[in-house]
Amino acid sequence: MKPCLYMLGGINYKNGVISTCPRQGDQLVFQKDAYLPSDVFNHENFKKAREQLYNDVFPKGCKLCEEMEDIGAQSMRKDFILNKDNNFYRPYVKGDEIDFTQGHYDEQGLMKAYNPETHETAKEGLRHIEIRFSNACNFACLHCSKVFSSGWISKLKKYEPDKEDKMYDLKQLLGTEHRHGDDDDNEMGITLDQSMEICDDLIENFPNLLWIDFAGGELLYQKQFFPTLKRLAEHPNARRMKISFHSNFNANFNVEELSEYLQPFNQSAILISVDAGRTFYSYFRHGGSWDQLKKNIQDYRKINQKTFLTTTCTASIYQMLDIYDVMDSFLDLGCEFDASIVQSPAYLDPSLIMLEFEKETLWDIERTRKLLDKYKILNAPYWFNYIVKYIEGKEPNHRDYMRFLHYRKKSDIIWKQNFNDYFHHYQIVDDELVRA
Repeated sequence: MKPCLYMLGGINYKNGVISTCPRQGDQLVFQKDAYLPSDVFNHENFKKAREQLYNDVFPKGCKLCEEMEDIGAQSMRKDFILNKDNNFYRPYVKGDEIDFTQGHYDEQGLMKAYNPETHETAKEGLRHIEIRFSNACNFACLHCSKVFSSGWISKLKKYEPDKEDKMYDLKQLLGTEHRHGDDDDNEMGITLDQSMEICDDLIENFPNLLWIDFAGGELLYQKQFFPTLKRLAEHPNARRMKISFHSNFNANFNVEELSEYLQPFNQSAILISVDAGRTFYSYFRHGGSWDQLKKNIQDYRKINQKTFLTTTCTASIYQMLDIYDVMDSFLDLGCEFDASIVQSPAYLDPSLIMLEFEKETLWDIERTRKLLDKYKILNAPYWFNYIVKYIEGKEPNHRDYMRFLHYRKKSDIIWKQNFNDYFHHYQIVDDELVRA
């Protein structure tokens, strides 16, 4: 068996489809057919996917976790560990390793709710849910797509993909990233009324729900978010719940109002998608301001010390081009640190830097390690090593590297910006990447 809390006890709302976690790529349920948790949790497709993992086989949609585990890296499946008592818990990251002596523990026992013969999980077994209301967003980030960002839709509104885009299969510019074929036109969309129905269903039928995540688009830019938090505060398990949400923390919002809506829950966490260092933040996260980000974090901290603020780095080849500045900028914000890997599209994979610049990258990594000793942010070494382990273990693909060079050229034209104005250790010369 490949134990996975998300597969056995999770629901994840995506772009018009529902699966078990952010990394699970199968379209298990279409929202137009069913969207209430009660109608989704034991859908036939959920049970089939559980059966495969139970039989020690990765479902097709779990390929991202499979790839991570194949190279010995930490997959999302292993966010939660099944211990010797057959209970899941989420270990605590401390220093450069995982501390297995403390963490979030599932006292109710998800495995007791799971039936290995029918592959149904009783409603008492729902532990984790992630909700996306819409793709409304004030940013157009270079690792994103039309599916998750209205900013991307605006950027590509007048753009017509050419032969070069098609030849290199630049999925973001073609509009095929996160799509399952030419006829896949599903959109992220949960109305305010539907979100209230989802909340009522969770309140009435899923008593042991523990972890609720929200993602976007940009939640602080969307009208559904605060009313949903208010309704979820009525859940019988609210005092034990952990609420977390992803945000660029760069939208206009009332910090006092946000703090107030998070108070009823046991824990709250804001995963601030920073992704870039101060030198190329506005290039990579188009529409954002580093100074505004820093101010919003400081203003929130003045009124709320309870919420965990974690700055997250989604590591692509762009981040590896100036990894020292990325880490220095992140740690200067004074928050905990978290990281993930851009595995798709493949032409943004961080390991691509090792094709032409392995020696230079290893030098940058060692220089950055010394920086981590200076700041001593508890979990920063662990997540930095997570990125390093991935790029050292993944075999880079030359065609994907060429695709990156063409994507950089085309995105600079569309975004009306110049790579060379933001990056100092690398420059573009005659459409080639060189070490400056």
